[in-house]
Amino acid sequence: MKRVNAQVLILGAFLESVGASFIWPINTIFIHDYLHKSLAVAGTVLFFNSILTFMGNYAGGKLFDKIGGHKTVMISTMIGMLALVGLIFDHGWPAYPILLPILGFGVGSAFTVINSFGAQIDEVDKYKMFNAIYVGTNLGNAIGTALGGYIAGIQMTWVFIANFIFLSSFFLLVVFWYGNRDVKPKHVTPNQPKVKTKLRPGTALIAIFLGTTWVSYSQWNSNISAHLTKLGIPVSKYSLLWTINAIVIVVFLPLINHLIENQTWFKKIQIPVGVVFFIIAFGSLIGATKYLAFVIGMVLLTLGEMLVYPGIPALIGESTPNSEAGRYQSIISMAATFARAIGPLLGGMLIMRSSYDVMYLAAIGVLIGSLFIFRRGHKELVANVK
Repeated sequence: MKRVNAQVLILGAFLESVGASFIWPINTIFIHDYLHKSLAVAGTVLFFNSILTFMGNYAGGKLFDKIGGHKTVMISTMIGMLALVGLIFDHGWPAYPILLPILGFGVGSAFTVINSFGAQIDEVDKYKMFNAIYVGTNLGNAIGTALGGYIAGIQMTWVFIANFIFLSSFFLLVVFWYGNRDVKPKHVTPNQPKVKTKLRPGTALIAIFLGTTWVSYSQWNSNISAHLTKLGIPVSKYSLLWTINAIVIVVFLPLINHLIENQTWFKKIQIPVGVVFFIIAFGSLIGATKYLAFVIGMVLLTLGEMLVYPGIPALIGESTPNSEAGRYQSIISMAATFARAIGPLLGGMLIMRSSYDVMYLAAIGVLIGSLFIFRRGHKELVANVK
């Protein structure tokens, strides 16, 4: 078994995300149209799916530090594969709402392991490493969502079969090429038991910052899609926005990697600049009724996410012990998962009581506030590195 390296880690992130993205875009449609349940029931099922994914994030990080990444990701992936076997043979009611969260648990745990391994790889710059993981994940999402919609139109059973094929491919990769890396805590003698250290100052603030940005970002995955249909813009054009998202990521990745490698100042401003792009993206939607405004907003949003979301695990990875990579990467994974779960609900409640423009303004306010949280958290985190 070979020790995990950057290339196979990125390939694994791609395979895992292709499989996962076959299902998540059609969850609501499947529960409402095929299983004939209300949207409220669909929302409840997706909420429990998010809770189990959250628990998977935690378990993945905990086990990563305790038994190693190789065993943890094998267990996680097998849990997901078993859930998919069940869904292939029975995706009716109540099998679907039971097995879907179990699948979420396995996938959530596996993704935390991938990030934790990424934090331990010192041969590649952490920011470049997580940029590549992020691109692999997003390319997988783009391919999976495109194929998933097409396959679902043929027969739903094939959606779960396709997911199982990609997850099985990931499992084989894990078996042979996801060996643990040799990482030992500093100042620990061979026979000394591992003692859990105090959480690094600033970590919680960085997690809160990440969560606040995801609360705003999640409106694009949920409430904004409904707004487009009310404006008479077809669902196909909304899907095209996410194709644009993937294209922008692929096009601008080389430039971002170049800046990371050659300009030391870039890392210091990368994440705050990304948040500014988020703010401008929401500002461009105020009063918008034409599709072009949403295209511009998506381009700005994508530039922001390319700077913020790979940057956070890289910052945490650089500022915390490699021997506790699972612990720290699980904290930020849980923050993102929780925010993605409550973000659409909070946005929907605000829209019901006011309007989409008010929601955009609220998102801008939250993002501005997040910059102050990040500044404080970054200062505390970096101050304790040395």
